Formats: sequence, structure tokens, C-alpha cells
Amino acid sequence: MIVHTRWDLRLLLLLFFAAPLVPAETTLQVIHKNTLWPDGKGVLKITEEAIEFEAQDKERSRRWVYRDIRFFDRVSPSEIILLTYQDVKWKLGRDKRYRFLITSGEFTKPELDRISAKIGKPVANRAFAVPSERRYEVAVKHSHRFGGCQGRLWFTESRIFYEAGNERHSREWVLGRDVESVWSADPYQFEMHVYEGGRRRFSKTRIFRFDLKQQLDEGLYRQLKARLYNVGKTKVPPNHTASILRNE
Repeated sequence: MIVHTRWDLRLLLLLFFAAPLVPAETTLQVIHKNTLWPDGKGVLKITEEAIEFEAQDKERSRRWVYRDIRFFDRVSPSEIILLTYQDVKWKLGRDKRYRFLITSGEFTKPELDRISAKIGKPVANRAFAVPSERRYEVAVKHSHRFGGCQGRLWFTESRIFYEAGNERHSREWVLGRDVESVWSADPYQFEMHVYEGGRRRFSKTRIFRFDLKQQLDEGLYRQLKARLYNVGKTKVPPNHTASILRNE
């Protein structure tokens, strides 16, 4: 009876630790969206060595080892974009991208983290749940080249989130991985330079500019700068931490 109980415990522990693991190979039914050519159906495989697209039209099949992927974008659980180092000559040398719509299954956050670790570069995540451990939030307008969109910036200890009314403009950024620098010209402006895989080789970072609807907390801003530039190891005093937990 005692042996049986021990084996039950071992089985439970095995199931507990194995459940969160990402499979060694993930297979998704997809549609490859094309700009000039008809869309193509196929299977997208994510393995330990590469990402493979097995198209129904074999001539369109592709395989990318992780070092050949410049940038990866999780637009939603049902849409991903893969940016390669391959040139598109008629676009004046822009890097070639591949856009896939997932028709069966979904592309999860653990899969994105796995690919980020494999390619060793920043990635984009536009589909996320607002974190419960957020320290600070502020309503903003994100300025586009023409016009802009409304939303909120959320700050945690290790990440910055932009939750937009249009979900395609939402982003999650990991400090120290995705963010190159931050800047604030005045208390109602906040600017981020992030690694978002510019489609031209000479474009290294993308700038996100936000108009703030209330003043940015100075202590939070100084802490962000210190962390990004690795200046000092000072912690936010407890009384200041309480002040930046305010909501509007």
C-alpha cells in the first residue's frame, strides 16, 4: 500500500511539471497570405531547429533556421508574421516577410517565448491579458504618421504594455529585451525606441510616441531610465511606490 502511494505521488509530480511544457514540435494548419499572388494553404511546423512551411504547392514551401529570422510578430493567437533577412528587390531591398493566418489551433504565448529564446532577438506580442501586478497606468494617445489611436499604458516591474482600442496597435514590451530607450520631453509626452524589426536594413528601432492625458510620474520615469541604461541599483522607496499605484 505504501509503495502504491509513492508511485501515485511520483505520477502526480510528473504530470504537474510536464503540463506547462511546450511540445518539441508544434503543427498548425495555416494560410500563407500573399500581396501579389494567390494565398496558399499548408502546414506550419515549429521544431527545435527551425520553422517550416509545408505548402500544398510544394514550390512555395520554405524552411527558416532560427538564425535566419530577423523578427517575429504575434499579431493574435490566429495570426503571425515572420520577417526574414531575404531581400525583396522590387521593394528596394526591404526584408521579405511571411504572414500566416492559423485556421486550426492557435499560436500561444509560450510558443512566442520559445521562439524569442531560439532567435535570440526581440519579438512583438500584440495579444495579451492586462497584468494584475501592474504598478502604474496612464491614458494616452499613440501618435501615428497620420492621426493616432486611443489607449492606455501599463507599467510593471519588467514590462510595458500598450492596450489600444484597435487591438492590432497593442503591444507588450519586455524591458532589457525589446526596449532600446525611453524619452520624455515634458510631463505629457512619452517616447519609446523599441526593436521591432524595421523592414529596411538601415532601420534599427521603431519609435512609439504617446501624448499623456495626465502627467507622467517622475520617479517611475527615472527608474525606467536607470534600468535601461544600467545606472545604479537604487530601489523605489516604499512611500513613492504607493504614490505611483494610483489610478485616474
